[in-house]
Amino acid sequence: MFNWVWDLLYGISKSIFSIIDNLLSCANMLCGIEPVKYQNTEMDFMTFLIRNKNIYFGFVAAAIIGVILVFIFAVFAVIRSMNSEKDNMTPGQIAVKVGKTLLTFIFIPAALVVLIYLTNILMRSLYQATLGGSPDGLGRFLAGAFGQNARHSGVSETFYLSDKFDYRSTGSMKDYVNLSDYDFFFSWIAGIAILLALASSLLMFVDRAISIVILFIIAPISMSTAVLDEGQRFKLWRDQFLVKFLTGYGCIIGINIYALVIAAITSNDLVFFESNTLNNVMKIAIIVGGGVSMNRLMALIGNLISQGAGSNELRDNAIATAQARGAISRGFGAALMPFKATRSAINFAKDSKQYGFGSTLGQRMGFNTARSYGKMSAVQKAQTRENLVESEKYKRSLSNPDKNGSRNNIKGAIEGPINNGGGGNNGGAGAGSNINPGGKGNANNNIGNKMVEMNVLNKSLDNKKDNK
Repeated sequence: MFNWVWDLLYGISKSIFSIIDNLLSCANMLCGIEPVKYQNTEMDFMTFLIRNKNIYFGFVAAAIIGVILVFIFAVFAVIRSMNSEKDNMTPGQIAVKVGKTLLTFIFIPAALVVLIYLTNILMRSLYQATLGGSPDGLGRFLAGAFGQNARHSGVSETFYLSDKFDYRSTGSMKDYVNLSDYDFFFSWIAGIAILLALASSLLMFVDRAISIVILFIIAPISMSTAVLDEGQRFKLWRDQFLVKFLTGYGCIIGINIYALVIAAITSNDLVFFESNTLNNVMKIAIIVGGGVSMNRLMALIGNLISQGAGSNELRDNAIATAQARGAISRGFGAALMPFKATRSAINFAKDSKQYGFGSTLGQRMGFNTARSYGKMSAVQKAQTRENLVESEKYKRSLSNPDKNGSRNNIKGAIEGPINNGGGGNNGGAGAGSNINPGGKGNANNNIGNKMVEMNVLNKSLDNKKDNK
């Protein structure tokens, strides 16, 4: 009866896994783990950029400038060695350094292509090793990892590696696991943590690609100073290049390792506390803590290459992410400008009708108007008068009963005692006895009293009529 609930919950999980696979595919292409196609030829993205003719033309121009700078710096180095006793370099040694620098200019493109190619092979192997055996992405592994506690009897622990298994199909998943026992909650927490890490990392991967291209183009200019500073500037360039180049791989592989860890701790066989509640809280803390710390993996890799370089990279990435969020926010604001303008125009027309055009315009321009000091507009005064008139009419309708009804009540009050008294007297006469003079006097007194009361009531009604 409630199978549709489990289908709906798994639909959320598989959607998260699918988005993770899509984002990882983009990240892997930017890093070079997965190849791109250019003119029906597969190559990694960084090699494509370096071989691009426009980028290569920029490198050639920078190399020409570097050659000129090398000769200029060589002249300064010779002059310095002739005038300084501390400088032990001879003009011959300076000439050798100039020759080495010029040869380096020639081999830079080839050296970078070879470095990128070999590094991609190594990182691709490491990436595949940290996928948990999944042949086509992290989503398959995550779908199988969170279903280990819900497997049907006889289903292998590595059922997600089967060619027939498709985590995007709910029916295929039901063939292997019981969805009512699936770890939906843990899958959502881990999936969202990975999504947030990938979303912030994609910006870093784009920055990495552009930074490597910039470092490639300006490499000859950085190397041209080797004649004067013993290659110190070139060492800075080398550290920057390696940090930019390797931190991207570290982030991708770190996400895979994080997935392996959460797959291990979500197993029911791992028990931290005897209480199921505390046990689940502990596992959630590990999953969330690992997701938050994934962005620090690039700092860890960068600090291994050069002291403090990874931390600086993480700080720069945080600044760039904040700027990107601000740009996106401003973009949405610009897209909503027509709707805001329409709403403002409608509100201005309504305010003008209520408070007057001059008062509304002054308020919108920031000036104090009569409205600012509590003065009512003509429209507001008319509305106030109408409300007062309606209120007074309502009060009068409550305090003034129907006149005809009042007079009838008075007439009934008078006629009732007269008829009662006459009947009594006639009854006494009809009984064979003399008419009682005292009874007649009492009747006349009653009539007089009622007449007085009627006059008082009539005057009261007339006074109320005059007041109206």
